[in-house]
Amino acid sequence: MSLFVRPRAAVPLLVCALSSCVASPRPDSSAPGGDGTQSGSSASDSTPSDSLTRVVVEGSKLYLLGTFDGATPSVVEQALSENPRIDTLAFTANGGSIDDEATLALGRRIRARGLETRVIGDGAIASGGVSLFLAGVRRTVERGAKIGVHSWQHCWGDADGREPGCRQASDHPRDDPGHRLHGDYTEEMLGSRDFYWFAIEASPSHAIHWMSDEEIERYGLSTDGLRDERSSHPFGAAFDDERASVGPAQ
Repeated sequence: MSLFVRPRAAVPLLVCALSSCVASPRPDSSAPGGDGTQSGSSASDSTPSDSLTRVVVEGSKLYLLGTFDGATPSVVEQALSENPRIDTLAFTANGGSIDDEATLALGRRIRARGLETRVIGDGAIASGGVSLFLAGVRRTVERGAKIGVHSWQHCWGDADGREPGCRQASDHPRDDPGHRLHGDYTEEMLGSRDFYWFAIEASPSHAIHWMSDEEIERYGLSTDGLRDERSSHPFGAAFDDERASVGPAQ
């Protein structure tokens, strides 16, 4: 789901949690090029070579495509600084984060700015994509959008004298410090940790649970319930490639 970032010291490896990585970045498509052309002078396109995240500004919306990484916060914040009219971050196909701490820090700054978030009806977000989406003061999920969550896992090698192994997040006691990073963030964004516990129990780290409409509404992901809307996106074929990598089939 993407709420779950990796506590680097306490948990050596969190594989794909709410804000971890759902889909590993693919060299050929995670940072798509082309087809995100500007539609008139009202749109601006930023595709930095050092980030897997692509952003396009159209009017008051900042559209996001791709994996979130350590450079994503600067990409997003530059766009916000240059376009003070932006009031909404629109998520299109965002499958995860490869720098969870940076993603959650950005989420807190988005909340502090009072921005709204939206997932387009043809879109899919998972793992870290979900974490960042939660930052909106008002969150809109268009009917048809896919939201995927799963657990993180703690893996270790033999450097500490133990045989290599892994342990799922749900196997850790609820008072384990490993839950703090994502648990605290979820509580800040949603008012409780209920969604965090649901996410880590819904699917193991090597798989993903695509939430039902009822689950999306139960956990308050869309603040006004699912919306019967269908927003477009400015990414062209690049969206199709990224959407296919995130899954599931539409």
